Amino acid sequence: MKILVVDDTDAVLLLISRFVEALGHTAIQARNGLEAVENWRSHRPDLVLMDMMMPVMSGPEAAAMIKAEAGALWVPIVFVTGVGEENRLAEAIEQGADDYINKPVNFRVLEAKLKAFSRTLDLNRQVVEQSSKLADYYDRAEEEKRVARHLIEQMVNAERLSDPCLEYWLSPAESLSGDLIAAARTPGQVLHVLLADGIGHGLTAALNVLPLTQPFYSMTEKGYGISDILAEMNNKIRQVLPVGRFVAVVLLALDEINQCVEIWNGGMPALQITDAAGVPIKMVQSSNLPLGIVPSHGMDFVPVRHYFEEPGLVVASSDGLIEASSPSGEAFGVERVLLALSGVKNGLRVEAIQNSLADFLQGSAHHDDVSLVVLSFGATANAVELERVSPLPALSDFTMPALLALEECKWRYSLVLGAEELRYINTVPFMMTFVNEIKALTHSQSDVFLILTELFVNAVDHGLLRMDSSLKHSANGMDDYLQQRAERLAQLEEGRIEIDLAGLVQGGQDLLQIRVKDSGPGFDWASWSRQEAVQTTVAHGRGILLLRSLCAGMQFVGCGNEVLAFYRPGVNRWGHA
Repeated sequence: MKILVVDDTDAVLLLISRFVEALGHTAIQARNGLEAVENWRSHRPDLVLMDMMMPVMSGPEAAAMIKAEAGALWVPIVFVTGVGEENRLAEAIEQGADDYINKPVNFRVLEAKLKAFSRTLDLNRQVVEQSSKLADYYDRAEEEKRVARHLIEQMVNAERLSDPCLEYWLSPAESLSGDLIAAARTPGQVLHVLLADGIGHGLTAALNVLPLTQPFYSMTEKGYGISDILAEMNNKIRQVLPVGRFVAVVLLALDEINQCVEIWNGGMPALQITDAAGVPIKMVQSSNLPLGIVPSHGMDFVPVRHYFEEPGLVVASSDGLIEASSPSGEAFGVERVLLALSGVKNGLRVEAIQNSLADFLQGSAHHDDVSLVVLSFGATANAVELERVSPLPALSDFTMPALLALEECKWRYSLVLGAEELRYINTVPFMMTFVNEIKALTHSQSDVFLILTELFVNAVDHGLLRMDSSLKHSANGMDDYLQQRAERLAQLEEGRIEIDLAGLVQGGQDLLQIRVKDSGPGFDWASWSRQEAVQTTVAHGRGILLLRSLCAGMQFVGCGNEVLAFYRPGVNRWGHA
């Protein structure tokens, strides 16, 4: 140690200094308080042995100055005091002195005190070093959290969460949430909602759920269904996360046109389907493993489907809400969630559940991340009210001879699929990857997606698979229809579909021509159109109605297995922009 020895008596100063040096320490000498302060500033000794009574500046005054300048740095000060100085010694110790030793000095006691202070100083240095490391670690952790929070905010598009059909709440147990809520609409305006819960809390849990965002947004924007999105998210988690990390997921798809909500639950609490007033109708339990545990080929990504005719709600949450505990240890539970929703209007439902949980917790904090999604269905008017588009002109009126006066073809994109390719290629989203790059169609991707989907599905279902649409109108019609479709498609051995997109120019304006031809036997479209022209209601064929509302013209060719649709970007067939 470096020890500052302060005494105005040369003999005592020399004697103590020599003893200190004999013990292996370095002695720095000073003869009064002012010199002691100056030497402390110059040499920064580890310990000070200081006389009480000195000229120029006393020991207590010098000690007070040294302590004040040292700040958080601990500098032990030991007073060497004579008989009769007890009162001043007590005051000095109260002002910050650490110990004292009486004159004449007992060098055995002085040696013991120096050893004790040496041990204490070593411990103090370790504490200071560890505190410094902890402060650096805290600063780094805060910076990592700040970057992670910014990254999460960028990857989770908050604007899309402001969908009129969606209410949500996300409350982290720590600074970052291991729960994730995301929403986006497909080009066909199907609303996809993702609720995910990663393992643990804080930064680690937040990083677990981040890999889900890229496949969710990119595949939704291209029009993929939730089964394909789930498979890709499962692959991504298994690819980027360490072994043993998994994510519980709920994925919803709200299709207002077909009045259907698709629900996939992997490891999350049961979802509640209620009527518009919050009265329970059906519960959807988790029947799947969380994502990331097993390969995609070992998972079942087929969703549960709920068809509706009246408005209602889908309520989904993480276990942080259901298992939130009151001070007495009671869980919040699903019943309280439903009770809070009962009779509450749209826009106030999440607030009602928040208030109910706050009352239940009685001021205590929830110890797990809390996330909640309330999805409203059936209350939003559809952009195209298909049943009200009646009566309709015959198909022959849609040949539009004026469309034949085409000036040029700017681009063409063709695709031919055989039976094998039809079984595994998700055709429309695949083609939308190209459509999204065409500048003239930038603001028309939703319309093009809907037109392509209807034409392609009609070609496959009715042209190749010979499906009967009337099957959809039985009690479990849509589920039976989809099951039969999957079976027929899996058994399809022959068949061919041609899709041709062309960017045309007519009258100086862009025009998209979509041609779809299947190898099926076709149908008597002329007779069908004459019958349709005199009908006031349409039992089937909603896809045809949708096509007519979107296209500037439509024409069946030959035996009816080929159809041409003409679409003017930004303008529907009624001339509306």
